[in-house]
Amino acid sequence: MKKILSAVILFIFCTLPILLSAQDKPASSTIYFYRTKGFFGAGCSFRVKVGNQDFFNINNGGSAEFKIYSTGRVNIACVMSCNGSGSDLSLNVESGKNYFVSISAERMNKYLAAEEESSFKKHYSAENAMSYEEDIRMPINSSATENAKKNAHGQGTCFLIAPGYLITNNHCIQGAKDISVKGIDGDFTTRYGATVVATDPSNDLALIKLGNKNLKFDALPSQLRTTGVAQGERVYALGFPVANAMGSEVKITDGIISAKSGAQGDISKYQISAAVNPGNSGGPLIDEEGNIIGVIYAKSTVAENAGYAVKASYLDIFLKNIDGFELPGLSNTIKDKPLTEKVAEWKKFIYIVDAE
Repeated sequence: MKKILSAVILFIFCTLPILLSAQDKPASSTIYFYRTKGFFGAGCSFRVKVGNQDFFNINNGGSAEFKIYSTGRVNIACVMSCNGSGSDLSLNVESGKNYFVSISAERMNKYLAAEEESSFKKHYSAENAMSYEEDIRMPINSSATENAKKNAHGQGTCFLIAPGYLITNNHCIQGAKDISVKGIDGDFTTRYGATVVATDPSNDLALIKLGNKNLKFDALPSQLRTTGVAQGERVYALGFPVANAMGSEVKITDGIISAKSGAQGDISKYQISAAVNPGNSGGPLIDEEGNIIGVIYAKSTVAENAGYAVKASYLDIFLKNIDGFELPGLSNTIKDKPLTEKVAEWKKFIYIVDAE
């Protein structure tokens, strides 16, 4: 059977939103795809597969880009929906480089082709391109896993839950040899060592303890709100997104509870519209009274204005089941204050966590 596929565009088609932890991912490359617009095969869609990733569909004249973290030999396969014929192309991917692939039905047996950037971009439409990326939970090559491990740690956010004890995300500190915290008493030059007390990988939670016993803390002016959170309720995310670029001041973003469940109906999470970015991981999500209703842990890369937070009820269960740790009785002393004063109080209890 003759192979008759058209110009290729990469468009990962999957039902599970790819979550980007609020930490930096490993270095990436980008593959740009363009399917030439033509009469032959115009009514057929092309199903494209990059390595082991899910198939995507590409229509006549389409454009797309695919961010890839794996390096080395990567196979791209394309199958025509009308008759099942297909073609393959192999790329030797190097980190940080761009690649340009087009498909044309007129090429018949060779419809997948690597192109030079100059000729490719005469047809490619960045404005209409779909953006997708490799899911490093199931990487194409082991290089992505290795790169992820090298880059797994970095700057995140943590907050006080008891004197000397801080909450953050498990992914911020997992496997780290050294954990340090800065920002205590507004001092971002002094780093204090911390150790892991307990983790809950399934809910991406971790309790860490500061090693300096001379540090003194006021009582947290907030409490855990574990019930009654409604869809549409206004919420605020606090943390240190990209602190090395945006500065070491707590940032606050507002939004609503978009859904009372996370990706694929995960009941342990909230979906929120408040903007979260790399570095926000481990920060508190609070309600209008200043209560803790969640812990920020991820953002979606396939939907705009979609972030996720672990529900406070799961944080409460986690803390109450840690041997040797006693969760203090928390009370909200700021609920009647204006938002500006609530934020000013909360800033005293939110810090930067670094892991190496």
